[in-house]
Amino acid sequence: MDEQKKKMFLIKLPYWIGIGADALWFIGLMFPSVYGALSGNPDFAPDFETRQIMGIACSLMAGWTCLLIWAVKEPIRRRFVGLLTAIPVLSGMTAVTVSGFFVGSPSPSWILIKSTILLALMINSYRLAGKMESENK
Repeated sequence: MDEQKKKMFLIKLPYWIGIGADALWFIGLMFPSVYGALSGNPDFAPDFETRQIMGIACSLMAGWTCLLIWAVKEPIRRRFVGLLTAIPVLSGMTAVTVSGFFVGSPSPSWILIKSTILLALMINSYRLAGKMESENK
């Protein structure tokens, strides 16, 4: 694999991981039993108010999934989407998960690990895309 292809792979990889993760959470937010399985709480039975909040989050996940699909088609030109995904989205998700641990939330550690790794990958993707753009000028 030549250097340009390797860089493009590293630029696109976090987008595809994000697309998969967001699509999975979209399904989880749409179906509370799936959310319970994903969050490590199999007995999750949300009340109406929580279902409304989940519906709003579900809509946002669907929108962000589409945004990442749009961005991955031109990741150099649309690299800012990666930065927006890293900060505030992934950094916020990481902070919420960490704060949950402090109050005894049953959220599994894989959510924290995934968010933290994807945060680093998105920032690296943004950096590499900027470097590639500079090289191609």
